[in-house]
Amino acid sequence: MPPQFGHFTDFANAWMLPTINVRLAEANRENTFTWCTRWWSHRPVAVRVAHVHTAFEAMRRSKAGSSLSTFLLSHFDPHVNLILDAAHGPLHRCTRTHHQATPSLPFDPVPPGWFGTKPPVVDDDKPPKKFDHYSEFAEQWLLPVTSVKIAANNREGQYTWCRQWWRHQSVAIRFAGLHACFEAAVNAEDKMAMSALFVRHIDPQFRYILDAANGPLHRCTPDQHIDTSGLTSEQVPANWFGAPGSTIPIEALGFAPDFRALAQGGEPQ
Repeated sequence: MPPQFGHFTDFANAWMLPTINVRLAEANRENTFTWCTRWWSHRPVAVRVAHVHTAFEAMRRSKAGSSLSTFLLSHFDPHVNLILDAAHGPLHRCTRTHHQATPSLPFDPVPPGWFGTKPPVVDDDKPPKKFDHYSEFAEQWLLPVTSVKIAANNREGQYTWCRQWWRHQSVAIRFAGLHACFEAAVNAEDKMAMSALFVRHIDPQFRYILDAANGPLHRCTPDQHIDTSGLTSEQVPANWFGAPGSTIPIEALGFAPDFRALAQGGEPQ
């Protein structure tokens, strides 16, 4: 089946935009929608529209009776809701009559050797990676397509960011996971994979990462990095979870004070 639209801009003008009928924000921006007629100049918006178009054409080729409904609920609605978010989304500085460029998330370059110097792993059975390391993926692809409103004084329900994201293990490990998802999606036979990458992985991960009130960057701003340690732990007492070499299945121990008798082959007290 040939594509219905040859380019995603044609898809946007003829199908996507006429399908969106929402109430646009006036003064209050919280829990409202906004729009910019120059949407194509916002990279975080244009890249999503392009992948929604790819998912749309894949939906048309599908023989499943639920394909249209699934496309609308799993791809179209999540992308549209994020794009139009007047409070925090990529168009939060725009109105229906006024365009204002919104920068993507800034970053300081990762210092050489910060993540080690291991050579990239080459697997002849898989397509070559677009990015050898997740830091390259973050700097060259992920952060340039991410634009949000950064918190000022009030942190509840707001987003924050740190230019030195690579100092935060909780952020770096999530970017590594997103990189793996990206490399799988970009080579997937499923043409909905890149749209799903945003909806199912990038957007949920960034909601956690950017949470200004409780997230891993809650002490940082885009202009100031502050180290935040992970959770601490007291030393686990010897044999607390059974004697070394015990053959008792761990699921049988119960993790209660009386389970230790089971580790010695006895009955709980």
